[in-house]
Amino acid sequence: MDTPPDGYPVEIIGYVEPWIASPGSTINIKVSSTEPELKYHVVRLIHGPQGADTSGMRQEVITRTPHGKFTGRYQVAHPGSYAAIAERDYQVKSAGLEFTLYFQSHLPQAKHVQAIVSTLDASAKTGYAVVLTAVGAVEFWIGTGTAVEVISTGFKAALKRWIELRFTIQGIVFNYDIRPMPCFTDIPEPPSKGSRDLSHEADVSKPCILMFAATLARSPNEASLIATNFFNGRVDRPTMKSACSDGSVLAQWDFSRNMTSNNIVDVSGNGTGAEGQLINAPTRAVTGHDWDGMESDWTKAKHGYGAIHFHEDDLDDAAWETDFSINLAENLRSGVYAVEIESVNGEVRDTVPFYVHPTKTTSEELGAKVAYIISTITYLAYANEHVFDRTHLKDVVSSTWTAIPDKHAEKTVRRKDVGLSCYDIHNDRSGVIHSTAKRPILNMRPDYISWNFHRPRGLSADLLMLEFLERSGIPYDVVCDHDLHNYGKLGISRYGTIITGSHPEYHTVESLSAYADFIKAGGNVMYLGGNGFYWSCAIPYESSHRVEIRRGGEGIRSFTCPGGDRIFSSNGQSGLLWRSRGLSSNYLFGVGCCGEGPGPGVPYKRTDASKDAALAWMFEGISEDELLGEHGFGGGASGDEIDKCDYKIGSPYNTIVVATSTGHPDTFGMFPEDIVFPFQNVLGTQTGEVRSDVTYYESSGGGAVFSVGSINWFCSLGWNHFQNNIARLTGNVLKEFVRRHK
Repeated sequence: MDTPPDGYPVEIIGYVEPWIASPGSTINIKVSSTEPELKYHVVRLIHGPQGADTSGMRQEVITRTPHGKFTGRYQVAHPGSYAAIAERDYQVKSAGLEFTLYFQSHLPQAKHVQAIVSTLDASAKTGYAVVLTAVGAVEFWIGTGTAVEVISTGFKAALKRWIELRFTIQGIVFNYDIRPMPCFTDIPEPPSKGSRDLSHEADVSKPCILMFAATLARSPNEASLIATNFFNGRVDRPTMKSACSDGSVLAQWDFSRNMTSNNIVDVSGNGTGAEGQLINAPTRAVTGHDWDGMESDWTKAKHGYGAIHFHEDDLDDAAWETDFSINLAENLRSGVYAVEIESVNGEVRDTVPFYVHPTKTTSEELGAKVAYIISTITYLAYANEHVFDRTHLKDVVSSTWTAIPDKHAEKTVRRKDVGLSCYDIHNDRSGVIHSTAKRPILNMRPDYISWNFHRPRGLSADLLMLEFLERSGIPYDVVCDHDLHNYGKLGISRYGTIITGSHPEYHTVESLSAYADFIKAGGNVMYLGGNGFYWSCAIPYESSHRVEIRRGGEGIRSFTCPGGDRIFSSNGQSGLLWRSRGLSSNYLFGVGCCGEGPGPGVPYKRTDASKDAALAWMFEGISEDELLGEHGFGGGASGDEIDKCDYKIGSPYNTIVVATSTGHPDTFGMFPEDIVFPFQNVLGTQTGEVRSDVTYYESSGGGAVFSVGSINWFCSLGWNHFQNNIARLTGNVLKEFVRRHK
């Protein structure tokens, strides 16, 4: 059983699996607690925080759902990606074996051993392992049945340089050949070769578990029950042959096969069937040892994409034990729910969200006219983001941010085992490509306060709109991004109006197509956020709990993927900005992201166009000279990341700008994709291009799209308990859109 370190604070964290559920289904709740006695109940989240004040959040207790007590236990996740081939006999005869592979270290001096390939059973003293030592030197561990002999080479792997490694084991004779490869036209390090007689014959012919990028040995003489000593880097084209004169292939793995899956394929064709599984989602579709730079799309390349990039801090599934399960009612309405877990002594608690999507029956019973789209894909992208405390990021983190971590962010500091976000970088300084829902997501909490914007953000901000909808009395359903991805327009076709959250940044082809098809069919859209529909992403077919994000050389980003690594392994599509793919958000929503800044937001001022009598319904109860959104939990209503109307890049020509922000300070700047050479006049006071626009246009399908161009909008919407003109404007549009429903 796992135990917390000495002096560890009281803590409860958990997650729900699946995190998006259907009425009538069963959810499993997985909890880690320092406290032994816990109690729980289920609530529907219908209140957002008043800024940092969460005292007034009153959620709806679901009395039909079981509540109770259970015994707490401390649980940890085990990060580290690797490939594992289940135990099998490779038919290694007395002639011995020859093993070759290519590897590229991205963290040579990891301060711990890193296994490149291993069959070593340290308890039985059989098998072999190739490792990098703590200082990055290649070392071999060879089991003889009586001991594990260590063969040091003195060869140190260079950073990000491909190396061909070959070794043979024949009886007592061990040989190795290490050959660094040139990077295009540079001169590689000298090769290293060696031979040694073992004290006893190597015992490498027994059936074994084979691993790439990890081992089941903590050291040559200490076994581990779980994978350990993870490699940070790439492995390509491993091949096991007989060491006899005919050199028959015993197993050969081609990592370019089955690229979209979690499987690795043995292409030797000799019947050993050495297929394996990838654990904790290492990065596929990356350049290998023979990539020549002439083709950067793995779906078109004839060679060059046979590598997998492994990381010691990858995590795909925390794999915690289930503490209890809950059967959801068949007629449970859609919504954002949570399991509230509290220690019996009242010292500590956690609120663990999950989402229930609608069925045709629950939607009809409710009479839902509107769907509120929860940004579950974006929540995954930011899941457990804690750039502020990653020591090796200090040289790339903007000093303009003032880090004030809340209690949830503090948990991410001490619970590094629950993984990273797609805004972090790995210990080897490569970008985090995957994020998973199968773990506690500590910044997806109803009372989360952003460490850099110091206000509600993500789910906590989006709950403000849920509270607004509850107050409106208009029947609504909650639909997730993942529902749009899975069902397309069919998932929202029953509604007349759909409403986005505050930050719908990430979308797959499928989820964005659902919006496009809905608008074309005459649906109304209220885009009530900023930085929306910005990055493309992918969800693997076999692993719907995971999102894949690859960042190119444009856009606001915390890292840039190498030029050959920008095509999704999940589906072979381009992993760039939607704008770079040719579909800026302007085309569908009238606005596109143009700037951001850490400073307080500013209000909007109405335009002359807004005073047209045809738009009087929109501004009912709001005077013509009244500033919109002067106050909010993040300053004015235009702030954080902001969007503007731009006809040059796709805003429909009939888009009407009804309000625009009053001018941002120089703590705000333009997005790089809008900047042209020479780089000047890019800050808030220097250009009119850093602004939020509130826009409205009527579509060819007969519906309309209303957009506000700011993540801060909800923080002004909820200000003073919704007694403000942002709430009035939002309500006017919502009521008019509902009135128009066919």
